Amino acid sequence: MATKPVTDSLAADQTGATAMVDEGMQIVKAQLASATVLPQKIWETQLAMTSEILAFMGRRMEAQAELCAKLGRCKEISQAVDAQQDFAKSAGGAYADEAERLSTLARKNMDAWTGISAEYVSNWTGAQKAAA
Repeated sequence: MATKPVTDSLAADQTGATAMVDEGMQIVKAQLASATVLPQKIWETQLAMTSEILAFMGRRMEAQAELCAKLGRCKEISQAVDAQQDFAKSAGGAYADEAERLSTLARKNMDAWTGISAEYVSNWTGAQKAAA
């Protein structure tokens, strides 16, 4: 039985395969690096939003308690009506202000996510960017 001569014809393929494996490893490393950053940003976002919402709830509860105290001091119905109207006006403004705060916080967090995404993509090679 004759054996085929050994050639280096696979050497080019092996080099290409090695390069592909190396590139694949770079992708995996970049993904793992971003995986450690993304959860931190997710937590920061969630905790910042939760903190703001809870602080707002605290402010609203305090305002409600002040209303109850004020109503308890009223001697006439007109005073109670005025107190409730003042409360309603201030509550509307407080909710509008809170919507603005949460919107600003959401925008800042979106900017942070965009920055992380851009950094993640900038670490890719040209072939990876083209594939994306």
